[in-house]
Amino acid sequence: MAEDRRYDEALSRLREMLGGDLDPVAAMATVSSVLRQVLPHLYWVGFYRVTGPGVLEVGPYQGTPGCLRIDFGKGVVGTCAARGEPRLVRDVRDEPNHVACDPLSRCEVVVPVREQGGGLVAVLDADCTEVGGLDHEDVKGLQAVADLVGRAFSVSPCSDPL
Repeated sequence: MAEDRRYDEALSRLREMLGGDLDPVAAMATVSSVLRQVLPHLYWVGFYRVTGPGVLEVGPYQGTPGCLRIDFGKGVVGTCAARGEPRLVRDVRDEPNHVACDPLSRCEVVVPVREQGGGLVAVLDADCTEVGGLDHEDVKGLQAVADLVGRAFSVSPCSDPL
């Protein structure tokens, strides 16, 4: 499948670029840029960072302005953070808890980013303008990317192992 090759390409590029010790913000910015270049079906892609107990704030991203702050449990992003598991929403209009940061986003995948000790440090969020434009292959590919990014984090005092 063509999407598999694109995720393979993104992961290959990111492994080369993210080798060694790297600042987590630099890693997230690089990932956002590479994913947006390699995966043209992504309308918005980026990170929401855990900045305190139960709080996510927008981190590096590519796309239109994101929501600045999302509480755990709120929307697709906050639910992923609260549950510590990936979320795929094929049509965000059918999600009663959806937080609409951009009305053009119609489909969303959010996956957890865990630091080396296992605590949640961020979530990787990807949006598409097409209903059903993201699927389980995107979940799998984005989780592999999130796992790679998590290696840039050391144990964080804000992380809460789930």
